Amino acid sequence: MKPLSRVRVLAMLAAMAMPLALFAHTPLKSSAPADGATVTELFAIAMEFSGPVRLVRVRVMQGEVEIPAGFVVSRTPAATYTIPVPAAPAGEIVVEWAAISADGHTVSDRFSFHLDPGTAAAAGN
Repeated sequence: MKPLSRVRVLAMLAAMAMPLALFAHTPLKSSAPADGATVTELFAIAMEFSGPVRLVRVRVMQGEVEIPAGFVVSRTPAATYTIPVPAAPAGEIVVEWAAISADGHTVSDRFSFHLDPGTAAAAGN
């Protein structure tokens, strides 16, 4: 039996990796506030994805309570979204989201941050 040539090995690896690329999803690239951040005020949540997605769900939660937000299901794909949050109480805020990526698969995740208006007052002392 002959050993496989480098070209054949590379061709086989490329062929195996191709299906993975075809099914790649579009993850959240960044958010503002960032995951794990502490902020002193909150007017909106910005989300940037690694490519265009249709954002189909956003829930802004504090514990078991949903905080009203100005989220509207997107009809056209975009890479960035801004969701108004008119009145969020201080504390730990969790943002749960779901998006349909270009490959048609639904991607969902969550991130959290802490809203602490008192941090600004303490910094000013």
